[in-house]
Amino acid sequence: MSNIENFKKKMADGKLAKGVFVYFGDSIVSEMTGMAGYDFVWIDAEHGPLDRQEILYHIIAAKSSGCCSFIRIPIADPAYMKAILDMGPDGLIFPFTNNRAAAELAVNGCRYPRDGGVRGQGPQRAINYGLTGEMDYIESSRDRVFKIMQIETVEGYENLDEIMDVDGVDSIFIGAADLSRSIEAFNMKGGKQYDLDEVYDDICKRVKARGIPLGVACGTDREDVKVLKEKGVNWIACNNDIRCLATSLRAAIEPIMDI
Repeated sequence: MSNIENFKKKMADGKLAKGVFVYFGDSIVSEMTGMAGYDFVWIDAEHGPLDRQEILYHIIAAKSSGCCSFIRIPIADPAYMKAILDMGPDGLIFPFTNNRAAAELAVNGCRYPRDGGVRGQGPQRAINYGLTGEMDYIESSRDRVFKIMQIETVEGYENLDEIMDVDGVDSIFIGAADLSRSIEAFNMKGGKQYDLDEVYDDICKRVKARGIPLGVACGTDREDVKVLKEKGVNWIACNNDIRCLATSLRAAIEPIMDI
């Protein structure tokens, strides 16, 4: 099976798929992540300083080490997306998916006109550099990319049902940090008030009821992760390459810091 098929099978078997946020440009990080046993790398082109060439190298490294490559793009812009899609990633992550229109734009940017989308034709690595028939790829590409919508604002939460109604939405991810900031700002206006924990649990409940895979960011405390799984979470981003290195570097010098 392909890496994305393994990812989906793991969730279907009732196990949590696990991954790492990647910000470093060096693709060795993605290769190590797969070798270490993670199921995906979250290649962050929204908050990370990654250019297209670095993204491509991460995708290649992830595939070779057995994990999925999910690219978080900065915006659902089909003009930006097509070059990333032509690299053959396993999935795209769309931040600030606030309504149905945003979800439709994201999905349509991943699909060719024959399937109702607006993706431009020009696959390269996605067709094994031309060793796979281009038309065969186009005709079978409709659901090839795993499309992940981030809910991280009050607006996105209030429009959750219409976002999930969009054909082609493959997964929902709760962006708890930005959602918390959005709730804080919303509550300051007065009127209806939201509580982050209640909103978080409600999203879990509603996404689970739809049978749509749900992802969250979390730590690696075993009991906390088990609680998330009970809430209906199917996949977790549970580490961060920069913080892993920083924490390890600090831990290594701590015993001799005062000498």
